[in-house]
Amino acid sequence: MNETAILTQADEASLSPEDRAIWKADIAEAIDRLDEQERLVMALHYHEELTLPEIAHVLDISISKVKKIRDKTLKKFLNH
Repeated sequence: MNETAILTQADEASLSPEDRAIWKADIAEAIDRLDEQERLVMALHYHEELTLPEIAHVLDISISKVKKIRDKTLKKFLNH
């Protein structure tokens, strides 16, 4: 997996358009390997660009749960 796939949303803003496209493609590929809830959170956050509160509302879970799922999933990306 390309190292740009593990960037946080704040880091994403500093990417060139080309690097951002690569980053988004890497995220999409990695998302395919996740369980359903992880996939939903990551797709909504990084592909659909929803905020954590928006994701919490859509999935009817707490913001802290969304953050925990996102953070856990990013750690999975780092370990693979």
